[in-house]
Amino acid sequence: MAVCKTPFETPSQSPVQRVRAAHPSSGGDVQVASAPGTWVLLGENVDHFGGVTLAGTVALRAAAAVSPREDNLISISARGPLGQEFAVQMPYDDTPADGLARRWWGLVHTLVQRQVLSRDTAGLDITVESDVPVGAGLGALYAADAAIALALAAGHDDVDTAPFRARLAEICSHAVTSYSSLIVLRARHSVALRGADGVSVVDYADGSLTQAPPPSHHGVRVFSLAEGLGEPFVQSRKEIAERRAFIDAACTNFGVASLRQLPEASARVVQWIEARRSAGDEMAPEPEVARRWVQFCESETLRSLAAAKALRSRRANELFTLLNSPAEPHDLATPDALVALARERGAVSARPAATGTSNAVIAFVPVQDADEFAAAMARELEVVEVTAGEPARVEG
Repeated sequence: MAVCKTPFETPSQSPVQRVRAAHPSSGGDVQVASAPGTWVLLGENVDHFGGVTLAGTVALRAAAAVSPREDNLISISARGPLGQEFAVQMPYDDTPADGLARRWWGLVHTLVQRQVLSRDTAGLDITVESDVPVGAGLGALYAADAAIALALAAGHDDVDTAPFRARLAEICSHAVTSYSSLIVLRARHSVALRGADGVSVVDYADGSLTQAPPPSHHGVRVFSLAEGLGEPFVQSRKEIAERRAFIDAACTNFGVASLRQLPEASARVVQWIEARRSAGDEMAPEPEVARRWVQFCESETLRSLAAAKALRSRRANELFTLLNSPAEPHDLATPDALVALARERGAVSARPAATGTSNAVIAFVPVQDADEFAAAMARELEVVEVTAGEPARVEG
């Protein structure tokens, strides 16, 4: 395991202060917004199924400043908390090759296509300052997406209304799906833009977002644990993309908005896959793989619903038992050794920060043991405490 020589610390100045100082003084109208990191409690892989995802905001934030320019260029400058720096200048009309540039270039173009930004947009200066570390399972890139989108939309009359925030979250997720090679967890955009200081319950069957009390009400502190920070986790990217494409195709075949609406979904999906393979469809997945994924999504949705109920009824033992219970087989990479280590060292519960899209672990530690736990873990690992944050806001 990697040695963490110094604890993770954020700069003394807030990202909003830093982004105001760093943004070019072009004389244009500068708009600033900030958005929180996010952490996942359960259900990170069930959105395409129509399941339920539980996620919360983090006190660590990203801030974005934007202003117009007249030379048909998009200039982006970004800095993270670990000394990472990113800078690019590109033509407004040419798709960039760099992955991060393409992600945010695509976000600008999607905002224009959805008529949140004017079609007369000629160019932009975009500056990002973030305190959310990449690799901790805390949605660093999503926080930056949300901050950029909200800064660009800051002049909209409905910018603080729930329907507009829901629309903006959908635009962010659509843009990243279209322009980034990284897997998108849509709940992170939703929670960053619409969440609160508790746990948001995002139900993809009807698109609702409601609130539940945070686990901290059960006498625990929450930590992110990782062997290293600074890089996104991509090991299971292909597998997740294939499973989501299969779910989407199944929904289309059965004429349902989500497989959660389909009675006896796993059996009927397997029959459909077997029929495709019998007809010579070489693109159809193995029937057993399809069955496992549908059953995984069904099981995770039930776990998420049960966890939301446990949070709302303040049943701590039930909540932590649910978090510790093994998931259905899913064939995705998970940090099982780190989960086990956290539990051995005193966490009442620990689980992957986001199965398949993060190699970090979220650990829940009794308050009286938390300082000792964090200090012991920091000798070998990167440790970031997860404290409640506030949703994205336009900074006046």
